[in-house]
Amino acid sequence: MNTHSNNFNLVSTVLIVFFTSCLHNYEPVINSITAEPNPAQPGSIVNLTCNATDDDESSMMKHESLEYAWSCAYGDIISEYSDNNATWIAPEQPGQYSISCIVTDQFNGMDIFTIEVTVE
Repeated sequence: MNTHSNNFNLVSTVLIVFFTSCLHNYEPVINSITAEPNPAQPGSIVNLTCNATDDDESSMMKHESLEYAWSCAYGDIISEYSDNNATWIAPEQPGQYSISCIVTDQFNGMDIFTIEVTVE
């Protein structure tokens, strides 16, 4: 029996278990989206901020970056840097409008949050 081969296999197994337990990816969590002002005037500019966290503190992935994707069915979204800030240009018609943000991390974790903005 080759003890060097068995020792190598044992060390390999221990390292794989160690690294996989340290590489658990937690999903990002959107805590809130703020819209200022809300309510807004027709055709006005609304500043949006998405407040998200990614609780990978106990993991080797704690320094991963988050990307933000904004969307709306009405009005226009301007988000130049895929970051947590965007600008929404409200439609001319009064009503309730939904604006969503999807936050993703480098390891395909994601969360989505939608805010309602009143145009009056």
